[in-house]
Amino acid sequence: MTDATPQPDPHPRLSEAAIGGDSPHGAWLRSVIPPLRDLVRVSRDDRLVERVGREAGVRVPTHLVLALTRIGDFQPVRLSDLADRMEVGRTTLSRQVAELVAAGFVRRTPDPDDARAAALELTDHGEETLRRIWAAWSDAIAEVTRDWPESDREALPILLGRLTSGLQRLTENGPKSPTR
Repeated sequence: MTDATPQPDPHPRLSEAAIGGDSPHGAWLRSVIPPLRDLVRVSRDDRLVERVGREAGVRVPTHLVLALTRIGDFQPVRLSDLADRMEVGRTTLSRQVAELVAAGFVRRTPDPDDARAAALELTDHGEETLRRIWAAWSDAIAEVTRDWPESDREALPILLGRLTSGLQRLTENGPKSPTR
């Protein structure tokens, strides 16, 4: 890993000051939570998403990229199941899906489990578009990490994977029981 140690903000926001609370790991948590929050924020920034789209040579409105990606992840998928997985309202997602269908990225097909319902799948155009978007994201990450030491580049996916798996286990295990 690099030797660059994040320096604490001398005037942290209240939410940052509360991070870690009385935990014995409080200082460490205060050093890791803000960069994670910032990573989530910047990765969803419309300017970055638009840049990636330009680099990919595709024209997908930024508000539709996440829906397109998640349909690709879960296809074939019912709209209701996709809305639940994305934690968005069905009405909002339905409008986004209608735009993706109209643009030729997604098609509705009969649901194999329920003939009354429709499943969403990517079209060939949608598959190719998503492939190009992921290639552009890969190029962007390669550009950002180009000057990193090889050990940092190798450690990043391992550590992110472990963190993601741990957080997924928390969601699968349901809410934590209140402390008595």
